[in-house]
Formats: sequence, structure tokens, C-alpha cells
Amino acid sequence: MSLKLRIDLLIGVLLFFGLAADVARMVVGAGSRVRIESESMTRITREFITSSLANLPEDGSAEKKLGALAASLSELRHIRVIFSSDARAALSTQMAPDASRLSAPEWFYALVGARPSVVVLPAMRDGRRLGDFVIAGDPADEVNEVWQDVKTLAFTGGLIALAALFGASWIVGRTLAPLQTYGRALGRLKDGDYFVRAEARGSPEFLDLCAKLNALAEALDRLSRDNRDLINRLMTAQEEERKTIAHELHDEIGPHLFALRANAALLRAAVEKEGALLPRAAAICVQVEALQETNRRILRRLRPPALDDLGVAPALRSLVDGWRETQPEVRLALDLPEDFEVADPRQRLVVYRLVQEALTNVFKHSGARNVEIAVSRDGSDTVRVRVEDDGAGLAPDRAEGLGFAGMRERARGLGGRVEITRGALGGCRVDALIPQPCAEPGKG
Repeated sequence: MSLKLRIDLLIGVLLFFGLAADVARMVVGAGSRVRIESESMTRITREFITSSLANLPEDGSAEKKLGALAASLSELRHIRVIFSSDARAALSTQMAPDASRLSAPEWFYALVGARPSVVVLPAMRDGRRLGDFVIAGDPADEVNEVWQDVKTLAFTGGLIALAALFGASWIVGRTLAPLQTYGRALGRLKDGDYFVRAEARGSPEFLDLCAKLNALAEALDRLSRDNRDLINRLMTAQEEERKTIAHELHDEIGPHLFALRANAALLRAAVEKEGALLPRAAAICVQVEALQETNRRILRRLRPPALDDLGVAPALRSLVDGWRETQPEVRLALDLPEDFEVADPRQRLVVYRLVQEALTNVFKHSGARNVEIAVSRDGSDTVRVRVEDDGAGLAPDRAEGLGFAGMRERARGLGGRVEITRGALGGCRVDALIPQPCAEPGKG
């Protein structure tokens, strides 16, 4: 449940309870209101009847006049008056409320707690009892008024509460709108877009939050740039070290191996007549040839000569051919444009190393029978690399090794990225984007 919806529900509940409390206050006060009104009308009517008895003529029409007096009072609100010679019978009829005058529901009548009050006033004349006036307080009219007031309050109060709820919801939505903007900015920061900046708007608290969010984005952007520069320097230092080692192997060990092989060949030619020494000399030649091949393979892995001398396309083809020789049972398909070349040396090196490391992982871990390599470049000089196999793939519960981590760091050093997923062939798929760097670290 969103924060805005929670606030809207809280405001709605408060408005509802406020309206309910107002209605309850009116209902609770209705009992005393009905009682006071009934007692007041009963007292006035009793005084009026008492004064009328005092002015009653002394002829034989007294009883008729008293009946006419009671009938004239039947239209009064809040009371019912009858004149009867049988007070007990009249009293039993007046105790029940007049349902014809009650428009409120019976449950509301019971809730108010209004009960008719009955007063019996004897009609005396010269010590003779002419009959009894039965004055019954009828709360129906007052209860009807209270019921109408409650309905009016509930309707108008409900409309006002609904309007207030919609108004408060709009205000809350406008107030919390910056949070949505900040949430989207944080999502982009999470995805690695450190150039995002949130628009400062809203209350002072939101302005302060926006300033801190933008400061965080600037700090992450600065750290990302510093991290890329550090990775570039580390990769450059590593490649320079490899280049130095390759030169030393080539310049120092290579001549000795060549001389050793030549001397072994001369020794084999000189001892051809000695049958016992010939196999030993031949074995030395075979071991020296294997050592030379190992030395050449190490040189290619440390710093392939074709990468610097001929470019990345011949180096990649040489790399694939080398794997085809050592792994003839695996089909390797290289999709590389004929005129493909990369001018920037750092971008060229990263492309080669990514393909080299991906193929190494394929043959070390996947057990694949088919491997596809595709290298291309778009209009912005961004190089796309895809290496896919039909092997076992990357297990879900297996952490990425140093090879995958190294590929990610190399691509990130130039502002690129590497994604490792399950490919269409059923095995592992490596997709990389390597943009062309603007300038080498420390230059320009």
C-alpha cells in the first residue's frame, strides 16, 4: 500500500469518526431535548386547562364545554389531550405513541429513549368531579425533528467530508509528488546512470532531500570515473608487464632454445652411426621442440605479436585457428567483417582479451561442441562482442570466477559492460559492448 493511499485512508477514517461523533452527540442530546419540550408543553397546557376550569359557566353544559376544550387542544404539538369520565381507560390509550405522527424509524425512536409522559388533571366544580383531563406528552414531533436534523447532518456532513477527502488527497498527492521523482532518480542510480539529477521542488524538507540525492549522484559519478581511471591504469600496467615478460622470453630464452635445438640436431647427425646414442639425441630434439612450442604459446597469451603488428582482426583469426588446432573436435565459427579494424589500442586490446578469456572459459568448463564468435562495430565506434556455446552453461548456484570478473572490469574500464546469460544454443552466452575511449588516462 502506497504512502499516499495510507494518508488518504487515515484522513477518511478521521472524517468519518468526526461525522459519527457529531451525529452521536445529536442523538444523545435528543432525549433531554424531547423531555424538556414535552414537560414544557405539558405544564403550559395544564395551566391553560386550570384557568379554563375557573371560567367554566355554572349551567348544565359544563361537560360538553370541557370535551370541546379537549378537542381544541388536540392540534397542539408534542402533547395529546382528551377529556373522559373514565380516566383509567383514557390513560391506557394515551400511553402508546401515536404511530400516525411518527415518521422516524422505530429503532431511532427507541434509540432516543423518548417515552410519553401522562398527567391526569381532575375537572372539579363545586366539589363535584366532572371528569378527568388526560394530558399525554407525545415526543413523536420532536423525534421527527431530530431525525430530520440527523439526516440533514449526515448528508451535508458526508458531502463536506467527501469534498474534504478529495481536497486532502489532491494536496497530499501534490506534496508527495517529489518522492516519485526521487524514486525514479534512485532507480537510475541503481542501474549505474550516475549523470541523473533530481529536480528540486516541494517543501524545505524535500529540497534538502533533493540536494543530498544530487550530491550522492555527483559523488557516485566521481567515484565511477576514478574507478574507471584506476582500472585503466591497472590494465595498462598489467599489459606493459606482460609485454616486458614476452620480450624477455622472446629475446632471452628464445635464442637459447634455438641454439639448443641446433646443437641437438648436430649431435643427432654425428651419432647416427652409434645406435645406442641415437634415441637419446632424438629424444632431446623432441623435448626441445615441445619446449619451443610451449614458449610460443606463452608468448601468444602474454602479448600476441599479430595484435600490435597486424591489428585485431588477424589476431582474432590467429587465436581461433590456434584453438582449432588444439581442439579439433569442437566447431568454432568466427563472424568477423573483412575490413574490421580498431584504431584505439586500448579498445583493440580489450576486444582481444574478452574473446580470448571467453574462449578459455568455454574449453576449460563448458564441454561445448559448437562455439560461435561474432565481432562487429556500430556507427559510434562501439564494438560488440558475442561468444556463445552449446555447453553446460553457468550453473545458477555457481559464483562467477575470476575470468568473468576480469572481463567485466576490462569493459568497465572503457565505460562498457558485459552481460553473461544462457544463449540460444543452450550454453553460456557472453555479450559485451566496448565503446571507444575519448583519451588515454593522463593525456589530453
